[in-house]
Amino acid sequence: MKIIVSTHAWLPVGGGRFVMAKAAETFLNAGFNVYITSTFKFCRQEFLKLYNVDLSNVKHYSLPLEMPKFFGLYQRLISSIPLRKAIKKEKPDFVFTDNELYKPILGLKKKYGFKLVEYIHFPFKLIQLIFSSPFKATKIFSEDIRSAIETYIKDTELYHKKYEKGLWRLYFNIWLKFYRIIARDNPFYSDDLVIVNSKYIARLVKLLWHREPTVIYPPVKISDLALNANNQFEDRDDAVVMLGRITPEKNFETVVEAVAKSKYKPKLRIIGGITVANYPYLERLKNLCKKRNINVEFHINVPRSEVVKLLTTSKIFVHACIGEHFGIAVVEGMAAGLPVIVHKSGGTYQDIINHGTYGRYYETVEELAEGIDEFLSNPEKWKKYHELSLTRASAFSEEEFSRKLLRAIKNI
Repeated sequence: MKIIVSTHAWLPVGGGRFVMAKAAETFLNAGFNVYITSTFKFCRQEFLKLYNVDLSNVKHYSLPLEMPKFFGLYQRLISSIPLRKAIKKEKPDFVFTDNELYKPILGLKKKYGFKLVEYIHFPFKLIQLIFSSPFKATKIFSEDIRSAIETYIKDTELYHKKYEKGLWRLYFNIWLKFYRIIARDNPFYSDDLVIVNSKYIARLVKLLWHREPTVIYPPVKISDLALNANNQFEDRDDAVVMLGRITPEKNFETVVEAVAKSKYKPKLRIIGGITVANYPYLERLKNLCKKRNINVEFHINVPRSEVVKLLTTSKIFVHACIGEHFGIAVVEGMAAGLPVIVHKSGGTYQDIINHGTYGRYYETVEELAEGIDEFLSNPEKWKKYHELSLTRASAFSEEEFSRKLLRAIKNI
C-alpha cells in the first residue's frame, strides 16, 4: 500500500510537525510504502536529531528551494504543488495531510481513487470567519449554537491577536484572500476520514460542519522522560519551567509577571525553538525579566537530552497559552513528573487536565502566582499532583497514537 504524508513544512520544531513525523513513522513500521511532501526542502539530519524519526530513505517531493526565513503562513498556500506531483507520480492508495489548502488535488482524487485522510490541529475556517467577515462571526451561526461557539471565538482571537493591526493585519488579510480560493470547503464532503487532535477541537468541528470527527490525541514522547520522572520534591530545583515555540501567542510574559508576584520567587526556565521572525519577541522577554528582576534561564533550540534534563530537575510546569488546541508540551511536563498549571481554556484544560482533575488551572496572573507558591510551599500537594501527572501522561503515548491511527486507517 502506498501512502503520501503531506504537510506544509517539516521544520522548524513544533507539536504539529511531530504529529506528522510520528504518522510517517507509524506507516513505515506498518509496512506502507511512504512518500512525504512539503512546500520546501528540509534538513533530514536536523529532523532526525529533533524528532528521533528517520526519514532519510523516504522519497520527498517539494519545490526545489530552501524555505525562506520570512515566508510563514504563505508557504501553506502552495503546498499542493509538490503534493500534486507526488500523487501523479506515485498513484497512492492514501493521502494523509494536516493542511486544509488542498482543493487543487480533489480532481486527482476522483481520477486515481485514493483515500483522503485529514488531521485537523485547528480549523482555519473559524479564523477566516472572524477576521474576514464584516460582521461578528457569531452572526453566521444559528441561535442555538452561538453561546457555545463564543468561547472558541474568544480563544482564537487571543491566539491570533498579532494579526489584528498594522502590517500583520495586511499580511493576514492578503493570505485570507488566497485561502478562500484554495481551501477545501466542508472536510466531510472531500475526506474519507476526518481526525482531530482533541475533544476541544472535535466540538468546534461539529459546530462548524454538523458531523462528528474521530479524535486521536497527538503522540507525546514520554519514554525518555521516565528515567528521572520520579525525582521527588527535595531532589528538584525551585524552578518553574515552560516549554514551547518562542512566539507571542504562547504568553511567556504572563508567567514572568506571575513569578514576579510570587512570594517564593523561583527560577524561571524557558525552553523552546525559535525562528528569525520571533527574535524581537525574545529580546522583549529578556528585557521584561530584567525589569522584573527575575532569575531566568533561556534554553533556545537545545537538543532533546537537555530538554529532558531541564524538565526532570524542575519543580513546576506552567503553560500560559490561551486557547491552545491541544498542548503536547503539557503532557511532556506531566511525563517528567511535574505538577502542571495551565490556562483555563483550550485542549490543555479540557482534554489534558480534564477540567482540573489532573492539574491546576488559572485565569489571572494573581491566580497563577498563588498556584506557583502553593506547589513550592506544600510538598504533600506537590506529591499528589506529581503522581497525577505521571498517571495522566501515559494516555498520550506514541504507542497509543500509532495504534489508534492504524486502526482508523484500516477501517476505511
